[in-house]
Amino acid sequence: MGDLPDGLTRCIASSVVSVIMIIVAALAAAVLYGAAAAVQQRQAAAVPQAAAGRPRLLLLLARQPLWLLGFAVQMGGFAAHVAALRSGPLATVQMLMSAELVVAVVIVRVWSRRPLSRASWAAALTVVAGIAAFVALVSPGRAHVAGHPDYVVAVGLGAAATGAGALAAAAVGLRAAGRRRAVLLAVAAGLADSCSAVVTMAFSRAASHGLAALPGSWTVYALVVCGVGTVLLTQTAYQAGQPMVTLPVIAAITPVASVAVGIGLLGEVPRTGVAGGIAAGLAVLVTSLALARLASSVPHPEVPSHGPAEGQRGGLTALPAAAASR
Repeated sequence: MGDLPDGLTRCIASSVVSVIMIIVAALAAAVLYGAAAAVQQRQAAAVPQAAAGRPRLLLLLARQPLWLLGFAVQMGGFAAHVAALRSGPLATVQMLMSAELVVAVVIVRVWSRRPLSRASWAAALTVVAGIAAFVALVSPGRAHVAGHPDYVVAVGLGAAATGAGALAAAAVGLRAAGRRRAVLLAVAAGLADSCSAVVTMAFSRAASHGLAALPGSWTVYALVVCGVGTVLLTQTAYQAGQPMVTLPVIAAITPVASVAVGIGLLGEVPRTGVAGGIAAGLAVLVTSLALARLASSVPHPEVPSHGPAEGQRGGLTALPAAAASR
């Protein structure tokens, strides 16, 4: 870059550093969220099905020291997530965040002393490749939503759309049974996770103006509501007793919904135009399919020694619980 003007060189260097910081923060959040999910799963697996969809579910989990340890790790992941969303585009950050499932699956496999199969490793590597392709195709510099002419309206619409979809799916799912219940509750959890990401992005922008401005910002209160609601919906989805249905659905819905909001409402357009948009869409599709394949390889955890409470139907109830706090 010796032939470039000093000002342009500094601008390029600053942009590169900014992109690297976004990627590092998002990946750090993914690692922490994935680790927290792996820690929490055994505790959540022992909670009775009767608590599904009720605040009592969270109260029961909060009595377990190991679950609380996982929650503390989640808060570390949330801090890194906020840092990534402060200057990074929603679509890119959420695609990077989908790597949390890889971390969680690997930890669960090590914990259960069941190594990943070749097919699972192939799925994990496909997830990494899909994320890398998406990040390469989408320009974080052009996708800075703070410059969106109707930023507040766009963020509000994105949060309202995903939040309303989550509530509708949950309302129907809680009245359903069997596989249909599992799918609907998983869709609700995935949409709620995406809603939390949209609100977290708005909160991170508000926090950048100083702590004094936060009490008067709607994002603080929206973040609390979304966070609690997402935790509850995710745990409820995994109490449906069909983890091999719910886990892949959540793993696929969250990044897809986030990318849809980012590109459709926030103007996060790929730098390569229509061709780049199509390629980015294919990257999202391939990554979602690989996530689903990876999720299906997760073994059923052993329930804690005290055994499941009455009404528990077993299964992996909290592997993606870390996503719920976002």
